Amino acid sequence: MRLLKNRIFLSALCLVLAGGISFLLLPHFYENKGATVTVLRSAADIPAGTKLTDKQLTTVEVGGYGLPEGVLTDKALIVGKVAQTDIARGDYLFPQKLGDFLADEKLDSIAEKNQRLVTISVPSIAAGLSSHLKSRDIITVAVFMEKAADGQDSAPQVILYPELHNLEVYSVENARTQDTAEIREQQKGSPSSTGDPAPKAITLVVTEAQAQKLIQAEYTGKLHVVFEKRGASHE
Repeated sequence: MRLLKNRIFLSALCLVLAGGISFLLLPHFYENKGATVTVLRSAADIPAGTKLTDKQLTTVEVGGYGLPEGVLTDKALIVGKVAQTDIARGDYLFPQKLGDFLADEKLDSIAEKNQRLVTISVPSIAAGLSSHLKSRDIITVAVFMEKAADGQDSAPQVILYPELHNLEVYSVENARTQDTAEIREQQKGSPSSTGDPAPKAITLVVTEAQAQKLIQAEYTGKLHVVFEKRGASHE
């Protein structure tokens, strides 16, 4: 008899709990599941490197239940950003897919101005201004010619092409392609640092015509850097 009473009690308790779930919890659950939220999606395929505009976005209303975490819903957080990867039409927008630059501020600026990067070899420590050259410095590249361009014997001469004046230095590397500016900073903090700050290659920001002239000059003579002025970013 006692066992029977316990079963009846347990059954009644289960019915009460089931009723509570049905009338209290389930409606709240389906209410949340049926809620909608307005989100933004790409209106077309967007290649990596594209700066997003309002026209490339579309607003859609979707169910809030199961929506991916972090999806962007504010245009102010999207418009003007640069796609870091290809974005397909209809994709949600996430912070990981967007950035302020495709590469970095400097490289993006070079691309926007339709400029080029070209690297020249430094034949000697003196030709590369010893260890004094820094990124953003403005230089002239002089060309030392032992013979005339046509191969005829002539007195050695230094040529200053108009196209190779006022060139901006992008970076300076040593023989191990290490940034010489970083090595100098390391040596300030640790005089025992063994890095070599002497330049062996200089990368310049140039136009296409200047790039052609630099390449031609490197293969026909020896290049020598002439300092013009310190770049704007240096104190």
